[in-house]
Amino acid sequence: MIIIGAMTRDRVIGRGDGMPWDVPEEYEHFRRLVAGETIVIGRRSYEIFGKSLTSAHTVVVSRSATELPGAVVVPTIDEALRVADGFGLAVYSAGGASIYEQTIPRADAMYLSYIKGDFTGDAHFPDFDEAQWRVERREDHPRFEFVVYRRK
Repeated sequence: MIIIGAMTRDRVIGRGDGMPWDVPEEYEHFRRLVAGETIVIGRRSYEIFGKSLTSAHTVVVSRSATELPGAVVVPTIDEALRVADGFGLAVYSAGGASIYEQTIPRADAMYLSYIKGDFTGDAHFPDFDEAQWRVERREDHPRFEFVVYRRK
């Protein structure tokens, strides 16, 4: 499983019903990476991004919803990963904060975009032990830095 997300250097991933930045080139980068693969995502994040996802399969974790258009809805992260693995494609954990917190310990890699600039928000990417990860690649873009981490 691969964690995929965008955040500030202060780990801000969201504010209200979206992201506090507008960096369409980073979002297109995300869309290219997950195209044709499987995404595990929380309900709130799905409601924000679901219509523009390019994944072949979307598994939404929700304790309240039972049906969402274009997605398989399950109540727990364990069930989500079981369903996602059944598709036989790469599985991306695409947030929000609670989903990241539950999937980071199970991930083999993280594809993280660090948005340049100062932004405030009310949702944050969880802390992770950087000693457990090695940086495999860095790409510097004008408005974000993309970093690929692999678990040691």
